[in-house]
Amino acid sequence: MQNKSILDRKISPFLQLGAISLLAVIMMGLSVFLPSVPYSSTNHIMPWVILCGMILFFSLVNSILSFSAEDGNMYWLHSIISFAILLVIGGLLAWAFSGVSIYEAGTVSWLYFVLTFGYLVFLSIVNLIKFFVKLAQKQDKSLRGEE
Repeated sequence: MQNKSILDRKISPFLQLGAISLLAVIMMGLSVFLPSVPYSSTNHIMPWVILCGMILFFSLVNSILSFSAEDGNMYWLHSIISFAILLVIGGLLAWAFSGVSIYEAGTVSWLYFVLTFGYLVFLSIVNLIKFFVKLAQKQDKSLRGEE
């Protein structure tokens, strides 16, 4: 049996989207059965809170897995498309489970903005790190006279 790191596997952003969406649906479904706290103003937005957590989880996993992408530009394009799909589909699911729109769910609309900006920052940091690693490898080869 071969021990293969998760970073060695080429996992498509669309496959990540499917797994995160499935996990979000399961957690939103389970949140319906949780006992509600009396006099709490946040019971009705629990699916939105779960969705925000899933968006953050997708952002981290997707950014980390981009290290193993052979074609970084194509991975980036697919990642942004899958992130946008997660925002739309997840929002529709949270709306369906909670019966509350994003604007009625308090600060969730601002969280969407912050998480989207954070996702773009994560991807940019990963691309910058990849650039520095390639630059260091190129310098190392030139110092060894391998070029």
